[in-house]
Amino acid sequence: MDLFKKVSEGAKNLGEGLSEGAKSLGKKSSELVGVAKLKYEMAKLEKEMDNNMAALGKLNYLRHKGEEISQEEIDRLLASSASLEKDIDDLDSQIEKLMPKTPICPACQKEAVVDAKFCPNCGHPLKQEE
Repeated sequence: MDLFKKVSEGAKNLGEGLSEGAKSLGKKSSELVGVAKLKYEMAKLEKEMDNNMAALGKLNYLRHKGEEISQEEIDRLLASSASLEKDIDDLDSQIEKLMPKTPICPACQKEAVVDAKFCPNCGHPLKQEE
């Protein structure tokens, strides 16, 4: 009976460990989906920024050729581009929070673990981001 009890306890502990692993995996996959959505939104904003830059370039070229160009249109495109740039930076910050970049040791140029205080390769202190 003692053996049955040990096996039962072992199975229970294994089940709890698997449950925690599944929760962790679920959270990580949810974060990855969130990052993918943010990157998709960022790509759309970057495309819009490219379109603004192309339009500004075309307007500048037409002005150079001597055509009458509306300054209001140029100002609108510049304001829109500044707003897009801010939105892209905000999305990049959100992605960074979800998926921090792997730190690189300034001494040996090797990758370190995200929360490491010292380089695992050479022991050099790593700069902590706040």
